[in-house]
Amino acid sequence: MDHLDTLAIHADADLKDGSDVAPPIHVSTTFAASEEPGARIYAREGTTTRERLEAVLGALEGGHAITYASGQAASFAALLLLKPERVAFVRGGYHGTRALLHAMKHVGVEMVDLDAPLREGDVLWIETPENPTCVVHDVAAHAARAHAAGAKLVVDSTFATPVLQQPLALGADLVMHSMTKFLSGHSDALGGALVTKDMAVARELRAMRTTFGAVPGALEAWLVLRGLRTLGLRVRRQSETATTLAGWLAGKVPRVWHPSLPEHPGHEVAKRQMRGFGAMLAIELDREEDARTFPARLRLFRDATSLGGVESLAEWRRKHDASAPPGLVRISVGVEEPADLIADLAQALGH
Repeated sequence: MDHLDTLAIHADADLKDGSDVAPPIHVSTTFAASEEPGARIYAREGTTTRERLEAVLGALEGGHAITYASGQAASFAALLLLKPERVAFVRGGYHGTRALLHAMKHVGVEMVDLDAPLREGDVLWIETPENPTCVVHDVAAHAARAHAAGAKLVVDSTFATPVLQQPLALGADLVMHSMTKFLSGHSDALGGALVTKDMAVARELRAMRTTFGAVPGALEAWLVLRGLRTLGLRVRRQSETATTLAGWLAGKVPRVWHPSLPEHPGHEVAKRQMRGFGAMLAIELDREEDARTFPARLRLFRDATSLGGVESLAEWRRKHDASAPPGLVRISVGVEEPADLIADLAQALGH
């Protein structure tokens, strides 16, 4: 059983939990005292619902998953585990991660440029594809560079999901996900995750999580688990539609950011590293005002932040991230009919 779609349905089958076909939600925060080995005591340490989710996500990524209350909590946990003095990070990237790294300067963590010479104990942190321009980074090359210097590689794979790439197989030490996005897939659950191949590291992360308390709630864990069951179906459809939209948009706007386009940075890496080009894309318009008002002219695409849900979203990215290009509109492609999405873009662009 090694196909991702099969694992998404059956990877938690060994966690016997009654005869329900759909796993029940376990909401209890405490458990009756028992002398049985491994008996549950308190929900912060573990619940069946959370363990099901981690079994499935770990199988999909080829490692051991530890889930958190948010993607930010997962990122913070990675830094607590690795205790770097320096983190090499991209100039752009997710503004939340950048804000977290800026905050870590208060405990002696320095953020340096991604291409800065690495030292032993450093952390190299990449997003691939990168938010919001979908730049693709070569995971294997970054892993080799990090490990040659005695550093660790963390890969934020939120945009790709394990459907499109598996960074652990390419040499990453930790994979991070905002489960709020594609893994949940329905814009209704907040969560984050780290995945490692090293069981000892996984045990340490779980122990730290119990201490710091950043656990996902029962409903959130169950909703993400339900989302994982259809992850492959959704992401492949969304990725294919995004590729169609990118091809249609090319030449109609000043710039289109999507790895499927030959002129996109990392196109060749994406072909080698990924199993599809992803469901995120961005366009740049000539004037900031055009980009700011563009989402309001759309009818099917909702003007909202976040990404990865079944519904298509479009936002003027600079509203939330001052480092984004002023004319950039980030688009999260949903599962709607591609022709309908193209028609919506056409009317908004005046074509």
